[in-house]
Amino acid sequence: MKERNKNEEIEFLLQELNRIFKQETGIPLENSMKASDYINGKNDFEEVSDRFLRDHWPSLVKSKGRDYKIDEETDKKKKQTNTLNSKTINKLNLIAKSIGYKNWEDFCLKYKLDTEKEFTGMDYFKFSSLLEGETVYIGWYPQRYCKLKYLGEYSFEVIESCRMRSNVGRIIETSGFRLAPTSDHYFFPEVIIEPLYEYQEELWNAIENFNKETCPQEILL
Repeated sequence: MKERNKNEEIEFLLQELNRIFKQETGIPLENSMKASDYINGKNDFEEVSDRFLRDHWPSLVKSKGRDYKIDEETDKKKKQTNTLNSKTINKLNLIAKSIGYKNWEDFCLKYKLDTEKEFTGMDYFKFSSLLEGETVYIGWYPQRYCKLKYLGEYSFEVIESCRMRSNVGRIIETSGFRLAPTSDHYFFPEVIIEPLYEYQEELWNAIENFNKETCPQEILL
């Protein structure tokens, strides 16, 4: 079972901010000079430096006429800034505001709401329409999902896993997949694997009184 930490979730949100920024402006945040000019043109007082953008989105950008690639020092800084100190949040606020959000928190909350709306799940009643060997996606393809192969008799095998807890090869018996409740806007909802049988009271109780920190790992996809 894969473990996720807050830094991984925040890094994913940063990449989604990059995707939406590019969608809205036509400029990826990796293009640090143009992106910082755009952001700063939308803000009157504070500025976002091209160096800040390079530290957070360092895949490959142009800097001083040559290719800029991530090095050990930049990677170290990137890991540190993923903890989101107040200075980092102030810069993220400016980026989010430049594309129509109130601030970074507003971006996270609205993204979370969109995430809940776009979730692809499946319940017990839909299983009857599946053919043995048929594949389905649970989650948010292609950003975060599990691709499952139906084995028949309410059983599935995980054949692909992207940013989810399940490893490839995991066999699941279930009566359905749904979202768990969450109040932390930095974390995406967990996907719950509903038990197959009513007598599995411990698992049903864990779902009813869901706590991500203490729940049995077997109910998390």
